[in-house]
Amino acid sequence: MRGRTRVRAGLIAGINITPLTDVVLVLLVIFMIATPLLIRSEIKVNLPRTAAADAAAQKTIVVTIDSAGNVYVDGGRVALAQLAPTLSAALGKRPNAPVIIMGDRDVRYDLVVRVLEIARTSGVNKLSLAVEVKK
Repeated sequence: MRGRTRVRAGLIAGINITPLTDVVLVLLVIFMIATPLLIRSEIKVNLPRTAAADAAAQKTIVVTIDSAGNVYVDGGRVALAQLAPTLSAALGKRPNAPVIIMGDRDVRYDLVVRVLEIARTSGVNKLSLAVEVKK
């Protein structure tokens, strides 16, 4: 009778990270798709670029200035003379809401400064300029 040699399967000592990697990549794709939807703007604007940017997660009031110099508040076109009452009304509905100014990079600088000044005099406490991050 010959002695049987029994081959014993060794224990796997490592951790399989493939499922973890799959989950992380799926979450990354979800956040990449969801992030641009946080601040939606119907008006196409070429934003200036910067090296760093902060994201606002609160309900915001978006003031957009297109390349032709037209001003929009939350997607609705507003005359520059009516910007202060419109911002005050929006702040009445959403007190302490941050205001993000999205100015096209081709718009005149003095128009952006006037919009900033009107926003400050309208009682805006949290004011930001939207930019694209350089890649």
